[in-house]
Formats: sequence, structure tokens, C-alpha cells
Amino acid sequence: MTAAPSDPDHQIDAASAMVGLPIAAAWRPGVWQFLVVARQMTDILEAVPLADDDLALAPVFRLPRPTGNDADA
Repeated sequence: MTAAPSDPDHQIDAASAMVGLPIAAAWRPGVWQFLVVARQMTDILEAVPLADDDLALAPVFRLPRPTGNDADA
């Protein structure tokens, strides 16, 4: 199991400030636990040997632009 980030309060403060989302003191333990789980998932994915040319990206879905008839609906 991988250790959690070294300074959780700094990481939570920096991320919440970056996206403009305040994190209440009561929520910090849950946010911290999520960071630990996210780090564990990252470690699992990074352990898989995968060459850059093996990566097959899925297409990105884009909504069609509305036409004049669609705007009335």
C-alpha cells in the first residue's frame, strides 16, 4: 500500500482554491481518504507495463450543434 501525500492539508487547500470549492473542516477526513484511495489506484495503473504505441484512445462524444428547428423544441 502506498503512503498518502505528505501534506494533506496543503494539498486539499491548494486543490480547493484552484477550483474555487471550499472544503469544510468536517469534510477534510473524507477528502483525505479519497486522496489516499486515488493514490492507490494511480499506483496500480502505473504498475501496468504499457508502451506509448499500445494506447488506444476511445473517441470523444460531441453533441451535435443545434439547428434552427432544434432551438424551438
